[in-house]
Amino acid sequence: MPSRGIDIDPGELLLSVFCFNLACCQPVNLPDATLCHHCGAKLALQDRYFCQKILGQGGFGRTYLGLDRHATPARQCVIKQLIPGDQGRGDRYSAQRFQLEAQQLTRLAHHAQIPELLAVVDNLQGQFLIQEYIPGPTLEQLAQTEVFTEAKIRQLLGEILPVLEFVHAHQIIHRDIKPANIISPPAPRPFVLVDFGASKYVEDQARLGQPNTVIGSAGYGAPEQVLGQAVFASDIFALGVTCLYLLTGLHPFDLYSVSDDSWQWRSCLQTPVSPGLARILDRMVNRRLQERYSRVGEVLADLRWAGPETGQLPPPTGSQPLSSASPPWQCRFRVDLSGKRVRALAISPNGRAIATACRNASVYLWDSINGEPIHRFGKVMGLWGVGHQGEVTALAFTPDGQALVSGGEDGQLIFWNLADYGQSQRLPLKTWSVSRLVVTPDGQTLVVGSDDGHIDLWPLATADQDHSLRQLVNHQDRITALALGDQGQMLISGSRDRTLRLWALPSGRLLQTLTAPQDPITALAWDPQAGSILSGDAGGRLQVWSSSSITKGSLLQRLPAAITGLALSPDRRWLAVGWQGGGLRLYQLPWGNQGSNLSAWHVEGLVFSPDSQTLVVSSEDQTLQLWSLGADLSAA
Repeated sequence: MPSRGIDIDPGELLLSVFCFNLACCQPVNLPDATLCHHCGAKLALQDRYFCQKILGQGGFGRTYLGLDRHATPARQCVIKQLIPGDQGRGDRYSAQRFQLEAQQLTRLAHHAQIPELLAVVDNLQGQFLIQEYIPGPTLEQLAQTEVFTEAKIRQLLGEILPVLEFVHAHQIIHRDIKPANIISPPAPRPFVLVDFGASKYVEDQARLGQPNTVIGSAGYGAPEQVLGQAVFASDIFALGVTCLYLLTGLHPFDLYSVSDDSWQWRSCLQTPVSPGLARILDRMVNRRLQERYSRVGEVLADLRWAGPETGQLPPPTGSQPLSSASPPWQCRFRVDLSGKRVRALAISPNGRAIATACRNASVYLWDSINGEPIHRFGKVMGLWGVGHQGEVTALAFTPDGQALVSGGEDGQLIFWNLADYGQSQRLPLKTWSVSRLVVTPDGQTLVVGSDDGHIDLWPLATADQDHSLRQLVNHQDRITALALGDQGQMLISGSRDRTLRLWALPSGRLLQTLTAPQDPITALAWDPQAGSILSGDAGGRLQVWSSSSITKGSLLQRLPAAITGLALSPDRRWLAVGWQGGGLRLYQLPWGNQGSNLSAWHVEGLVFSPDSQTLVVSSEDQTLQLWSLGADLSAA
């Protein structure tokens, strides 16, 4: 029973109120009514949720379009009502299913591609789940008017597989994946997975595959699920069959040959698909469990390597040839850090102070004019006061230059006051080791990336509270890079899980997921003029991605080792790239295919000054280098 999937005209919202009483034969009421004019039943749940119309009905429940009139402004929602079964076991079983679905949705709360559970109501009127309303058609509805191309199928898999991986990581099997349970919201929001009424929580991995309730939709259920022995791979099977239906427009029953005991979908294609995608789909829908993908990560890995095209991608539209002109940058001075190996680097908004996060649990400030030390932040005598317990791994200045924020392996987040170097404040962060930090240009939100793949959005105005504004949990491994785009309205995150994700700020809504990178992302930068994303990865690839069409990246350069640093100058005239083993290359923009090599040994951090005239480089040899732009070009 789909719980989403039709677009509602806002003008219809107050035309009528629908009665929840399943036995009422005249359920439509005037919009200002509080009691049903026919049966006298209350028309509001918890005095706030009103029903507007029926969206769908199945064997276990009825789904309504609802309105939360207590919200400001009033907002649409979806109300799912349990239909009571027969007295006795049927009634108990239905109630148990209702409770289980509420528990599953609670476990999966706050994922941007799963409708948020707003409330659970169990009273004399019945049992109800109130969820976020997702506008847009279901894939079942889209399939009535269009046949999916390979590009669309790749987009579907790239956006839904990470959601499925998230669901499985919570030990939940969906058990009812089909076109009617996937919503296509308006762009740029990705596909959304709905209806967890058939899902199953696996408390004991050893019991996977043991006989249980037979559940699912005809044609989409895997053979083992039909026998009541669903496993995680059963969801992969159902998603694969969904893809076959979308590619052919035919029901699964019409695509499977019983006499040949095999799928016959290729002959029904209206547009061809690449051999690589065909092999992936064949393995997803393999009826033999031993020959099917067992984990979602395996499917994603094959998708990365089985691209529709091979070789280097063309340069982005509108880009110009790379310039190989040698920029007149000179090393102004080098600072010997005397054993203080740098893990993170930042420069103040006025360009006067350089901050370094070091492995000795301290943060240091250096004068960018002469390289002299300004201040050390850390515990007094290594024991007393506010300070980190281990390596400091991330740094960010607030836009007003009044504070410096540091994060460490100890999971601490500390605000250092720069006015008098006092009144330091520890934020009660509940996470693993902090890996990356950025502050939005308006100074309102601190973005914290962690080793567990979580991203916390913290309101700086209430940094002393014990909770974050929102936690983004889509990445499956360490956050390795963060960048801000669209004047702080968009967050770009890269991870060791080989994905790029785009988020709306300050809401934290996931806009796009990119699974195309073949290696872990190691560095990111935002190009505001082109509206594109620059990325470096562990395979040495320097790539550019369009934020409006992020399914493909253009390979700008392949460097000899993993990229360790990436910085775009604020005036967009220079791109600095560092890589493992001793490399620093500076490109003069528009893009250059050669660039100019500067002398550096194993670059660990790169940052341009706000005026774009200075490049600060930290290296594994425990030095800071300050490179300045020559007067002849800086005056141009």
